[in-house]
Amino acid sequence: MMRRHQGTRGTRLAVAAGSASVVLLLLGIGAAAEEPPAAKPTAKQALPRPSIEGTYAVEGSNANVKVERLTSDIFHLTSAGWEGVGILSGATYRGVFREGGPGMPFTAMGEQTIDWHDPDNPSMRGSYTSFRTGQIAERWHRLADSKRPAPRRGPAFGEYVYVEELPEAITKVPPVYPNEARNAGIDGVVVVQALVLEDGSVGDVRIVNSVPALDDAASACVRQWRFKPALTGGKPVAVWVAVPVRFSLH
Repeated sequence: MMRRHQGTRGTRLAVAAGSASVVLLLLGIGAAAEEPPAAKPTAKQALPRPSIEGTYAVEGSNANVKVERLTSDIFHLTSAGWEGVGILSGATYRGVFREGGPGMPFTAMGEQTIDWHDPDNPSMRGSYTSFRTGQIAERWHRLADSKRPAPRRGPAFGEYVYVEELPEAITKVPPVYPNEARNAGIDGVVVVQALVLEDGSVGDVRIVNSVPALDDAASACVRQWRFKPALTGGKPVAVWVAVPVRFSLH
């Protein structure tokens, strides 16, 4: 769980996630650009961007943080009890996070800014924006064996893949209804995007329509499904497909 320090809240940032892509709306972040002198206009230069994918140890804690790339500049962060998504601009990451645990509602939300000028030793600052107040300050250290991201299997989340035959589920594992959600009277449909690999197994999942108390159970069941893989030119190809998982109290 992330450490909290009381203080003021930071700039607000909102996230909207769709089945095809993750879209971040940055609201009021950053300072206004300086106008160049009228007599000597200068071209805007792209800021260098470090490679940040990998696993990081949180200083003073037993927790690790895993950083994965979703698109060219959008990243997904996961750790014990929280996850986040954001944009890396130059060596500065700005995003949002939410806290919670398996089978439980998410308990807090907030914003993060991570300074990645030292790629192996970034510093993170965060502020809670919902359900809790306070600030977070952490130092992370990249683990030596994670400096090179593992080879990616299949297309990135949201990447278009041409297929002639869509995957077909042949083994469906029903979800396990979390007791906390059942006792609280929570039901609904969680839509999971599953990466169906060439062998018909599920390589990765993403939640695109969330019921927070049920998301983990939905993900766990879909990871166990098996498919007849998608085909193009008679050959299997990896592709993302939407899988609705229904939880009903009746």
